[in-house]
Amino acid sequence: MTNNLSRIAIIARHEFLAIAGKKSFIVMTILVPLISLACIGLPYVMMQFNKGDVETVAVVDESGRYGKAITDNDEFRFHDITPIASDGGGELHEFYQQQEGLYAIVIIPADVDSSLTVDIFSENAVRMGLQRHVAQCLGDTITQSLIASYHIPQLDKIIADSHVEVSPNCVKWSDNGEESRSDAELASVIGLILAFLTYMFVMMYGAMILTSVVEEKTNRIIEVMVSCCKPIELLLGKIIGVGFVGIAQIAIWCVFLGVISAIFGIGSVVSNPDLLAQQAQIASTLDTDTADIVGTISQSLASINLAGIAICFVLYFIGGYLLYGSMFAAAGSTVDQPNEGSQATVPMMMFLVLALWAGIACMDNPDGGLAWWCSMIPFTSPVVMMVRLPYDVPLWEIALSIAILLGSALGIAFVAAKIYRKGILLYGKKFSWKNIAAWLK
Repeated sequence: MTNNLSRIAIIARHEFLAIAGKKSFIVMTILVPLISLACIGLPYVMMQFNKGDVETVAVVDESGRYGKAITDNDEFRFHDITPIASDGGGELHEFYQQQEGLYAIVIIPADVDSSLTVDIFSENAVRMGLQRHVAQCLGDTITQSLIASYHIPQLDKIIADSHVEVSPNCVKWSDNGEESRSDAELASVIGLILAFLTYMFVMMYGAMILTSVVEEKTNRIIEVMVSCCKPIELLLGKIIGVGFVGIAQIAIWCVFLGVISAIFGIGSVVSNPDLLAQQAQIASTLDTDTADIVGTISQSLASINLAGIAICFVLYFIGGYLLYGSMFAAAGSTVDQPNEGSQATVPMMMFLVLALWAGIACMDNPDGGLAWWCSMIPFTSPVVMMVRLPYDVPLWEIALSIAILLGSALGIAFVAAKIYRKGILLYGKKFSWKNIAAWLK
């Protein structure tokens, strides 16, 4: 037993160094956080660079009432040319060609109150921004005109005052009756982020295992390794080694996140419920809108058991990784070429995508039947349970789900080891489900 563990440890160490020592691993470990930050800020930067010159748009008001309703904005300047273009479309096109820098011409028809349509002429495809702005300006003005046509004093004010929005204030009771704010939207966001991280990590590190198995088999290194240890030891050592690679990579990212949090003063607030409560009080000294936003987020975070969610995330990640990692290793042992590996991973990828979609579907009702069953099925529970955890899932459900997941992961590892043992030394043969079933017997 001691010798077996020693060989597994040696294989795991070799696998860890083989992957972690590559320049590509180091580069990607550094680049992923930077790329993630860039993806957050890049859309805003691109929007700023995408802003062009202010375009000139002519307006022909055939109705005689709504020409001034279309106002200038940051992208367009509007000029009423109704007197110039009152003789028809042919002259209008000629006018368009004569005006240097004219982007488009907006025609407001005489029956716009009933037709509710306008025409925009241009020699280029009309931008969505212009369409939205014209529609909004005319829509608001025509609405006010229709309200005024009823000749009821202050009808527009009555309608405005009659439109109200009710904001539910959700309060959660603890076992001893203490009250805390509950925010379903924040819980959904946290759950969805954790579900996506689980999905991404399991898929990424599972693919590492498959790639490693296929490379060793293709290079015939596996023949030497099998002479020194058992295939099951190779499988477990490889899974453990890649697992430590994943843990190291996640740890580096957590340190990076911690540094960013320390710079902006986020980490100490999020990890301390007392500070979260203090944030709500500090928010009262700010302006009303800012105070409401900060206070709501602070109180909502204080009501969520972040430490418990973090522990469960680690357990579900370990169970999910062991389950899918075993399947990826078994799939890698059945192929001879790296390009065949992607085909072998289709079933696992389908399971993972199904789990992610199930998690998204369970966001509206995290206590429903679909959510419960997907939390117990080991192929979907690592992802779906992440969505449910912020909603205070009963402890017995979490314990049962983790027990099923870990038990299933060990069972899948045992089955995968039998496939791995047969497939790892066979070359030049197309594998089928019939062959795999025979190996399992």
